[in-house]
Amino acid sequence: MQTPDGRDFNQANAPKPLGAAARALAGAAMVFLRAIAKLWLTTWRLAAALDSALWRAIKLIVRKTINGLAYAGLLGARAFGSLLLWLPTRTGRAYSAASGVFLIVAGLWIADELRAGPRVDDSGQLILQAPLDEEDPILARIEGRYVHLSEIEAAARASGVLRASDILTPQIAFRRGLVESYVEQRLLARAALEDGLQRSPSVLRRINAARDRVLAASFMDSRLREQVTPKTVEQFYNAQRDVTVLGDEVRARHILVATKEEADAVVEVLAGGADFGVLARELSQDRATAPLGGEIGWFTRSIMTRIFSNVAFATTPGEVAAPFETEFGWHIMEVLERRSTKAVPYKEVRGEVEEFLRLYTIDETLAALAKESQVVYFRPPEDEREPDLSSPELDASGFYEAEPAGDDTLN
Repeated sequence: MQTPDGRDFNQANAPKPLGAAARALAGAAMVFLRAIAKLWLTTWRLAAALDSALWRAIKLIVRKTINGLAYAGLLGARAFGSLLLWLPTRTGRAYSAASGVFLIVAGLWIADELRAGPRVDDSGQLILQAPLDEEDPILARIEGRYVHLSEIEAAARASGVLRASDILTPQIAFRRGLVESYVEQRLLARAALEDGLQRSPSVLRRINAARDRVLAASFMDSRLREQVTPKTVEQFYNAQRDVTVLGDEVRARHILVATKEEADAVVEVLAGGADFGVLARELSQDRATAPLGGEIGWFTRSIMTRIFSNVAFATTPGEVAAPFETEFGWHIMEVLERRSTKAVPYKEVRGEVEEFLRLYTIDETLAALAKESQVVYFRPPEDEREPDLSSPELDASGFYEAEPAGDDTLN
């Protein structure tokens, strides 16, 4: 049989379908395996190439790093050698000293900040602690500036809250509210400065007055500390010691009568052995001493009248003086005892002497300053009537307001 294409068709030599399929599958499998092998080979070659490049890069980095470290070490060694040669010079020593001081200050500051830094209590609250200052404790902090006990004390003494004899401790300062008052005053003063109140004329006058008062008190305190010392007080006492010696004292009693005849009669009775005290109680007209038997007590020459003192100090103790007359009448005096007075002990008058020297120093200082500055006072006339500044009738200028006219004014 002949096919359409002109070839003879024989069933014996016709291709087998299964064989053709098998051959086709085998060919496809070979193509696939070749592709897989080619892909694997390509991947292997690429990985080998990448591994070789990475290894060369690592080796290059290591080599460059080692070379850099070696170069840096060489430079460091040369710099260290140059530093060793530079330090003994004058500039090197100065730099070393400055660096040492800076490092010490920085270390102390860091230690202080660490010690004064905030801490946390059991409840989780921050606890701020001030740096330790044994001589002048720190009691507060205002925007990074510490407030010491001495500042609190100075402000309290200036305002009169503390007396000169009071001793202020941190516990007392907080207990009396002095720390809070000082901080509040500082805050208000800073707010006033920020508002520019210091440029106000009235505020400037008050600031100048307060400054002058503080400076004057400080100057006078320094002058008193120089002039009034335990040594100068004792020297002044020794120089004026004779003034404290009052002289001799006598102890006497007397009988005061009106006439010389009565006085002579009293003398005769005393000469007959009568008791002086009994006669004084009966006859003396001195009602102050008569109940005491005429006893006057101890007195010095300057206390009594001149005639009375002359007779008393001229009579020997134990004797009765002749009758003598004063403006009070006739006296019959008996001198009982006589003794010499001593100077007043230094311990008893030290306070008075010190106060006298203080006042004297203040007067002398003010007088010298006034003379040096040629001070002149312009006093108003004595008959000028000063207005009562506390009266509500004063106007803002300090003068009395005019009274309104009454109904009886002339039309």
